[in-house]
Amino acid sequence: MGRRPPRGRGRRMTAASGKPDRPPGAAAGELARLLRRKRIETGQSMRVLARRVGLSAHSPISDYEQGRRLPPPDLDTALEAALDIPGGTLARLRRQALAERATALLGRDPDTPREAVAVASGAGLGDGAAAVLGFVLGVPATLAVVILWAAVRRGTR
Repeated sequence: MGRRPPRGRGRRMTAASGKPDRPPGAAAGELARLLRRKRIETGQSMRVLARRVGLSAHSPISDYEQGRRLPPPDLDTALEAALDIPGGTLARLRRQALAERATALLGRDPDTPREAVAVASGAGLGDGAAAVLGFVLGVPATLAVVILWAAVRRGTR
């Protein structure tokens, strides 16, 4: 029987791919740290917080706190109330995180939705970039491009 490496050492790997997790950007990291800090300050477990905000499992809370996923907009009010976070804070951090991700993905800030698609195609991502982004956001690809463009524009002002 081989020895298991100590927990917390080395790079974290995703369960599905076995590849290293992508570290969150500045805003996504700030959002993740805020959620974890406030949950601990309020003395709640992930399971309790998940139940309070209407989730059936605690794994999304873990993903949000690790910066692997951004909480969806419909959880903002519930998370802010449950964790005593000032209203609008999570929406602001999400917009900044999406803008950072979009800029990293596209290589620069697009000026229009059409330019966002062109930049995505020029980055070697092809037409699939909008489809992938749409899948991640849970919206049609064309709407994903508009969301991406709007997030980048808000995050850079």
